[in-house]
Formats: sequence, structure tokens, C-alpha cells
Amino acid sequence: MFRSLLSLIFAAALFVSVPNSGYAQSACPSHGDPEVTLSGIISDPSGALLRDAQVTLTCGNLAVSATTDATGAYTVQLPAGTYSLAVVSKGFTTKQQTFQVLPNRANQQDLVLNVAQENSTVEVRAGAQGYAVSENSEATRTDTSIRDIPQAVYVIPEQVLQDQQVIRLADAVRNVSGVTIAEDAGGRQERVTLRGFVTDTTFQDGFRNASNANATFPDFANVERVDILKGPSSTVFGRLDPGGVVNLVTKQPLSEHYYSATMQGGSYQLLRPTIDASGPLTANKSLLYRFIASGQDSQSFRDFNFTRRLFLSPTLTWTPSPSTSLRLYTEFLGGSNLNDRGLIAIGTRPANLPVSRYLADPNLVYPYRQGKAGLSFDQALGRGWTFRSYERSSTGWDNYNARVANALSKDMQMVTLNDLRSDQYFQAHYWINEVTGTVKTGPIQHTLLAGAELDYEIYDTNTTRQASGTPAETLNIYYPNYAALPPRDLMESTINQTRDGYGGGYLQDQITLTPKLKVTGGLRYDLAKLKTVGYFASPSSSSRDTAWSPRVGLVYDPVQAFSFYATYNKSFQPESGTQANGTPFVPEYGRLLETGFKFDTLSHRVTGTAAVYQIDLTNVITADPNNPGFSIQLGQQRSRGMEFNALTHLTHQWDLISGYALTNATIHKDNTYLVDSQLQSVPRHTGNLWTRYTQSQGRLSGASIGAGVSGVSNMQGQLITQAAPNTFYLVPGWGRVDAGISYEPPKEAGWRYRFALNANNLLDRRYFSGASGRFAVYPGSPRDIIASFQLIR
Repeated sequence: MFRSLLSLIFAAALFVSVPNSGYAQSACPSHGDPEVTLSGIISDPSGALLRDAQVTLTCGNLAVSATTDATGAYTVQLPAGTYSLAVVSKGFTTKQQTFQVLPNRANQQDLVLNVAQENSTVEVRAGAQGYAVSENSEATRTDTSIRDIPQAVYVIPEQVLQDQQVIRLADAVRNVSGVTIAEDAGGRQERVTLRGFVTDTTFQDGFRNASNANATFPDFANVERVDILKGPSSTVFGRLDPGGVVNLVTKQPLSEHYYSATMQGGSYQLLRPTIDASGPLTANKSLLYRFIASGQDSQSFRDFNFTRRLFLSPTLTWTPSPSTSLRLYTEFLGGSNLNDRGLIAIGTRPANLPVSRYLADPNLVYPYRQGKAGLSFDQALGRGWTFRSYERSSTGWDNYNARVANALSKDMQMVTLNDLRSDQYFQAHYWINEVTGTVKTGPIQHTLLAGAELDYEIYDTNTTRQASGTPAETLNIYYPNYAALPPRDLMESTINQTRDGYGGGYLQDQITLTPKLKVTGGLRYDLAKLKTVGYFASPSSSSRDTAWSPRVGLVYDPVQAFSFYATYNKSFQPESGTQANGTPFVPEYGRLLETGFKFDTLSHRVTGTAAVYQIDLTNVITADPNNPGFSIQLGQQRSRGMEFNALTHLTHQWDLISGYALTNATIHKDNTYLVDSQLQSVPRHTGNLWTRYTQSQGRLSGASIGAGVSGVSNMQGQLITQAAPNTFYLVPGWGRVDAGISYEPPKEAGWRYRFALNANNLLDRRYFSGASGRFAVYPGSPRDIIASFQLIR
């Protein structure tokens, strides 16, 4: 029934998507044609002139660019013809329009840029085929050139996501070294390892996207790009694990009509239709919309497992005046799958079982429903200053319903199943207010940011388990008899409620001392109030924590092609619970020391970042040796490493993404775990390579072929304890090969199509992507094929 509904949705989209063949594309001028002058002035809604705005005119393979001077003026020389004109300036929306350059005369085009939404579009260089990105707003909350950010920042742009047919975060992050998926929490949430530390908190459009705001992994139907910031970054993000930030940037409404219908299908009965429609709702384009809908129905390489989900995301942007912009964002996601925690480990390796073996009750389904809504308000204050206020709320429910393995018999034949059912309800409300602008003190320029954030999270659970003394349910791992599992008898109930409130204020100054020397400084103060209400046997607790989070970074550009940087950052993460004397736990603190260089050489042919770093995590909870059953905060963990990521344009049609990271993440001090042992789910070596060639001429113009390899070394599947230092296991290292081809005819008005075919794990290697203990070892998929057909206008 569900598959029939998805097919009907896609068929309806195709019915309204009949191509119009009556269009003839006009020819573009060539470089040898006579040139004329085009000039103009770029300003903001208050009339202030915009310096350093990037003006680009393109027609076919011809592209001409210029940058505005201190008076907001630009001038270019180019042949007469009809061009696509794009203007990009920090803090303002990208202006795009068709413009005709007339022959035998001086042409002029002045433009006023509207204030940008907080989720502004990054700049993609002309001729880079969508792989090169030069600006990012994640690390500083201001649109800043990546080379001027004193920290490692990486962007996985939409073109890469499309070329690789990414539908899960795990498939996206393999393009950045040192970032892996530690586990997916039984199909409920992807937990990311960054620089040696695991986090279950990602961000979406700069808003927290943790377990208190999600019941499942995010859908990629409306994801435009993935931003990754390495290392502690609490100055602008508040409470945070020390590894870094993964931020999903969603697609915004467009000022021109856009329609797309895509059908993906492939291995394990995958069926995934997606509809994307956008454009103006009013003649003056003050009201824009975007509607994205996607569904998925698929089986799995894992026995009995499946994925069924429906995703809807309507979005509106209203610009009542050039200086004011409002955006309403909504999304709904519902579906179901099995709670699947993979295989188990026996001895020092994952058990020698088929990767398809399911070690739980296949009759218990994990359903979920969640919705999100938010409103963003952006107001230009004049003279380059902008006020932004944006709020996003999430609500949802899921039913953790599973019998999963949690013990192994002495003969290593039978697993004991932990049987529980938990109704989980959540709400999350996030409100951020910021003012940004630029000022000058003599020859020194300051880009200032001042902000305040308020968060409130609600998480309620009603959990039932087997009554004490009930015989344990077991399953033979080699010859499982699922039908023999006894009926469930869940009697004992536990109710827990959490009510957590957070508030923070922050200041930041990006100082341009000279054109070659830039300093970024910031400071944040946070207050966290955590409250847990327990019922029956569960205890109640509350705590109040405060934290200061400073950052200082330096960037030096000795030559145009290189910038050297150094940074000091801190992070904090509140902890709930108390010590033996009743004193509440204080936050964990992360501290980053990092230095490196960024390069952009040979006319943008090679760009990238190389870095070395050390991250120290303190106040880690560990056993209290003087009070058995209680904990103290004396633990310390440390991660040291180096990493390299680069994008190389081998030719105009040939791109190469490459990366390598060396990570040494260890227990530095602890009463429970072995000092100097490796942290869990952290490979010492990770590497990635992806290359793509696109034919731009001849009969195969628009055809593309890509291939790559990604892999990791072995990693600890569990932390090694001091009590049993010889009891550990390793998740084997692996490497997998992926490939893809696509064909999209050259762009023209009217409808066009795109066909793509991708093969993941092309060589069909057996591997394990991560682990979270002996009873949760996650196998990677064998070879799988995914094909797609897309109609676009």
C-alpha cells in the first residue's frame, strides 16, 4: 500500500511535468567578439554602498567577474549578448537576473541587494562545477571567507551530494577526513565521530538537532549542503561536544520558478520519489515558496529490516521591503523501521556471522512522528548593520519497542535479549537574536557580532520492562528461532521527565588589522538549568551550571595563495547527576589548540586545509574509588592529530576531492578505564578520495563519471577497563570503492532531464562502519545500486 502511494505521487508529478519542446536556445558570444563596457553601483536598502561585492556575468562557458570598490562601483569588459547576472555580498541575498549587454555603447546596471536570511547561500565559483566553496557562515555566524576563518571548516556542497546520490548523513561525511559515523543507535540516530569524540548533536540551519529534537535520522530531500566545523566551538554554538559541529543547511525558496520530480530506485527494493517546487507567489516576487516532499519504501541487507518514511517541508519567504525579510520553515517526518543494533563481538573481533543476521525480535517495529516549525526575521538597519531573530520548535513521539541482545552465554551460542517498550515524547524550542555589522577605527576594520540564545527542552519517557525474576529470553546466534520467542510480559513501569532550560549571550569581533593580518576574538557566557523528575524508583535531580567560552584566532596571509592560522577555542557540555555528597556535577570542558594553513593556488586550481591540533576534555565522569556506586569528575581525555583535505581542479572538467586524517584519541586520566587506551569508535587513520569528470563538448556533453575510495583503520569497539584490561575487541579497518555515472543535457529553457546510476561498495567488501559496545557492532552494506531519473525546470 505504501509503495503504491509513493508511485502515485511520482506519477502525478510526471503528469504535470510534460516537457515543452518549442524552445530554441540563443547562442552565446565568444571571447573573440568585440567588447563593450558594463558598469554599475551596488548598494544596500538604506542606500549605503557595498564594497567587495562579487559581480559575475555568465553565458554558456563564458564567465566574467568583477569586485566593487570602496564606492560600490564595478566595471567589466565583455562581448555584447544576453547574460545571467549574479551579485554576491556578505550579509545580503544573492541577486540573480538576466541582463542584456548592448553593442556599440556603454552599458550600466545598478543593483540594490536585499538583506539575507541567516541561512545564506555560500558562494560557488564560476567554472568550479559546484565543488568549490569559498565562503561559510557556520564558524562565525557571519559570511566569512573560509581562508579567513582561524579553524578547520569544510563544506560538502549540493553538487557532491547529487553526484553521489546521498540520502543519509553517513554517505555525506565520507568526503571529509577524520569524520565517521560511530553508530546509528539502532536506526534511530546517526552519532558522528569528529576528531576523536563522538557526538549525537548535529545542527540544522544553525539550530540544535539533537535527540531532544529528533526521533530518527534527518531526511536529505531538503538538504542543500553540509557544513563541518572541527574542534570545540561553544562561543557561537553554546553547549557542545569537543569534536566539532555538523550543520545541515536546508534549501530556501527561489525567486525564479523551479520544478523537479525525481524517482530513485535500486537494491533492496528501494523506492524513493522526491518532488521539489519553488518560485514567486506574487508578481513583484516579494512572497516566495518552496515545497519539498519525499517518501521512501525499502528493504534492507539486514534480515527483516525495512525503512518506510514520508517527509514534507513547505517553506515561505516574505520580503515586504528590501530591508526586511521573514521566513517560515516547517517540516513533518513520519515513518517506521526495526530497532537494529547489528551484530555482536566474540573475543577480539566481531562474530563470524552473516552481515544479514538479525539478533532481536523481528516482530517489534519502531514507529516515529516528528514536526518542526520556525520563523526567521531579518532586518537591515542601514550602513551594513543587520538584526536577525530566528526561532525553531520541534515536537514528536516515538515508541522504542525492542528485544535486543545485551549478554552472551558462556558457550558463546546464545544471546540474552533485553525486552522493553518506551513511549518517548519530546519538545524543543530554540530562539536566537543577533546583531551584526562593520565599523572602522582608523585603518582597522571590525566585523561585530552580538547575540543571545534561549533554549528549552522537554523529554518524557514511559518505559515498561519485564518483572524482576522473569526468565531471560534468549536467541541462538547461529540458528535463531524467532518463532520460539515467548510472548512479552512487560510489567514494571518507569516514568521520567526532564525539563532543561539554557540561556547564553555572546560577543565576537573579527578584526582586519592589515590586509594580511586578521584576528578573531569572542566570548560567551551560558547558564544551564537541568531538572529530572523521576517517578516510582527513579530519583529526581536538578542542577544549575554556568560556563565561559572564549575563542581567539589569528590569520596571516603572507602571499595571496596561502593563509596561516592559529586558534584557541573552548567548549562545554552540562552534565546531570550528583556526587556522593549530593554536589551536582559541573560541565565537561573541551579546550582546542590548533594551527595550520589554507591554500588556494594556481588560479583556484588547488584549494584546501592542513591542520594539527590538540583537544583536551576535562571533568569526565568516572568511578568514585571512595564511594562505590557513585561517580566523580576527575576523568580526562585527549585527542591529538593532523588532517589534510583538498579540492583539485585537474582540468576545467575534472575535479578531485582528497583527504587524510591521523587521530590519536586516548584516555588521559580515569578511575574506570585504562589510561592511554584508545577511545571507542575512533579510527587512527581515515582517508577519502573522490574524482569526477564531466564532458562539456560534443555528443556526450553533460555526461559525467565519478569514482572514489574511502576507508578507515581498525578501532576499539569498547573502552578498555582497568579491571579487565585484556577484555576488548577491535572493529577491523576497511576500504570501499564507490562509483557513479550521470547524464544531463546542456541547460536550456523549458524542461530537461537527468539520469544517474551509482554503485556503493562496488567491490562488495565485508566491513563494519562502527560500534557502541560488544552488543552493537554495525555492519556496512554489501554492494548496492541506486538509479535515478529526474525532470527539472
